[in-house]
Amino acid sequence: MGAPAVAAGQWAARRRRAEDLAGRWPFASEVLTFYGALLGAQERVYEAAQSLPPAHWSDLSRLAAYVAERALPPVREVTVARGPETLARAVADAPPGENGLTGRWEETVSRWLGNGDLSPVDRYLVRAAAGPVLEALGAAAAGVGAGPRDERHCPRCGGLPQLSLFVPTDDSLVAPRRYLECSRCASRWAFPRMTCPACGETESRRLPIHAEEGATASEAAGRVVRGLEGAGRGAAPGPAARLPHVSIHACTTCSRYLLNVDLSREARAVPVVDEMAAIPLDLYAREQGVAKIVPNLMGL
Repeated sequence: MGAPAVAAGQWAARRRRAEDLAGRWPFASEVLTFYGALLGAQERVYEAAQSLPPAHWSDLSRLAAYVAERALPPVREVTVARGPETLARAVADAPPGENGLTGRWEETVSRWLGNGDLSPVDRYLVRAAAGPVLEALGAAAAGVGAGPRDERHCPRCGGLPQLSLFVPTDDSLVAPRRYLECSRCASRWAFPRMTCPACGETESRRLPIHAEEGATASEAAGRVVRGLEGAGRGAAPGPAARLPHVSIHACTTCSRYLLNVDLSREARAVPVVDEMAAIPLDLYAREQGVAKIVPNLMGL
């Protein structure tokens, strides 16, 4: 059974968390500062889409047209104005198409929802614009995206998981439940703890979990030290871990991974923000030869 999408107060929570982590984690400050600015545009897109009746989203073409006409321009504008230099320049140079933004981007949105191949800049723009619309749709998002509706895909829109999270239960003697969060619509659904979300592998020896040096995750089979101030490959485990609640859940069968955010260890975490900020873990995962199931909004 799927968990409900995060409530409307998500936008303020995401902004607060991005601002907090940008001040504490220098390695992610540029990404998080920009993401905080982008969240303002996304919240306005979300609120506008939420105000429309479910009948407005009767077919994919209407959704694609809405994203192209109403959601993409503010995302493009804030990215050019506030984004990291390379991304801002690429977005500014992206050709709008023969009919302005609308003609080109309706087709691009449809391709994204159909799991079609897109250039990195197109994928960023469409995902940043369409994501808050799909979140606003809630249950009305069912059926708009390609992909099977099975335990490794979003039961609502068919999207792949962006991240994994552990959610504590009311019973302290019961282990936190694992959920996956959709990379398209941000819905969550329950998933077994020791199963690969990419291929379904269940053999524990093929599912290494890497945690930052200093973290004490009982399931961890490796440690990450790259890129974290005060840590090194000879460093002894200690209490100074920057990311003790975030870990790499990898699979040697399919060579894929995603990041897991443990809310039982850090109740203030906002999974989508913490996942985006955990750049050293993504770099370490690449060194191990595994690829993320879905790169996040910033392409990591």
